[in-house]
Amino acid sequence: MKRVAFTHDIFPGGGAERVTIDIAKYLSEHNPEYKCYVLTPKVVEELYTDEVKRYITIIEVSNDKEQRSLDVERVITDLKIDLLLQVVQPILHIRDICNRTGCKTIFANHGEPFWERYAMIRRRRRSWLFKPLWQVYWKRYFIDKEHAKKTIAKRVINYYNSCDVYTVLCNDYKIETCEAFGIRPEESKIVAIENSELVVENVNYNKEKIIMFCGRLENTSKRIDRLLRIWGKVQHKLPDYRLLIVGEGNYREAMEKQIAKERLERVDMIGRHSNVEPFYRKASIVCLTSQTEGWPLCLTEAQAHGCIPVAFGCTSGVKDILSPSGVNGFIITPFNENEYAQTLIEIASMSDEQREVIRRSAVAKRANYTPDVIMKKWADLFESILN
Repeated sequence: MKRVAFTHDIFPGGGAERVTIDIAKYLSEHNPEYKCYVLTPKVVEELYTDEVKRYITIIEVSNDKEQRSLDVERVITDLKIDLLLQVVQPILHIRDICNRTGCKTIFANHGEPFWERYAMIRRRRRSWLFKPLWQVYWKRYFIDKEHAKKTIAKRVINYYNSCDVYTVLCNDYKIETCEAFGIRPEESKIVAIENSELVVENVNYNKEKIIMFCGRLENTSKRIDRLLRIWGKVQHKLPDYRLLIVGEGNYREAMEKQIAKERLERVDMIGRHSNVEPFYRKASIVCLTSQTEGWPLCLTEAQAHGCIPVAFGCTSGVKDILSPSGVNGFIITPFNENEYAQTLIEIASMSDEQREVIRRSAVAKRANYTPDVIMKKWADLFESILN
């Protein structure tokens, strides 16, 4: 028996957590000698369904970083874990833990390279302690984000050095990471593996007039405020459409205030759902207005369900999924809200036949990321590390 453990801050939840479930399911069905665990301080009970329990055993660990490190080492030792995947966030002292236990480790970056720079800039701009320094000193160094990227790269290279393999979501991310680390791609231990997307049977092409967002309601990376402003620009020009927001998060109250302040109409906020497929089946257009994304599953989910995805081309991952623009979806110049609004109007004004051509092309593009293709890459990686 080969034992693999994944670490998550919360589980189940978003895209990274879904990838873990897909890996565990694939291993269970194709290589039953594997057993998968998730180590997490917080379990979302309503999403930890019986199906997920078939593939994954959850072990709760501390939310305190130092104590979590001790808990992880204890679990590795007691259960004889062969391979630990640090998902998004690193475990403290992981190299020492692996040296003591013989466990191998992968650091899985599910965002764009050095995505942490946006959160760092946001904290420094808004903190009562750092705000004065931002205005008089830091602003000129951080405003183009390159200084922030270099600062974060010095931290991330420690994650790279402490693991056996470092995974990213596309080859462009591998090149970007290697350039920042000053290493040649062919000599690195970086492996590019995209996120998978399930095949949808009987895709519905007869869509309702719904523009949908599906994801976490937060405003550091997702920038829901942009989506609402864009809706304000188009709501009266698209009187037959409504905006459907599926998801939950700490920005919900601020969204409700923005909706009221800007007098937005026909906005339905329906919260989090464990099964979002019925909403994708109905939605005509799926919007993403993020500042940063790794390999956003909402875009490949949209393609799989025959929706037309629209997103700012903020990262290589987004552009890989949607390119060529106008064929598999629409890539908007970051962060031109007027261009975004005009694109929504143009899509709505197309004939049903024109929209269906794009929908069918998007469904075909998704076929590049089937679980059989992507999960085999993970299984082969595991075998290469453990054998």
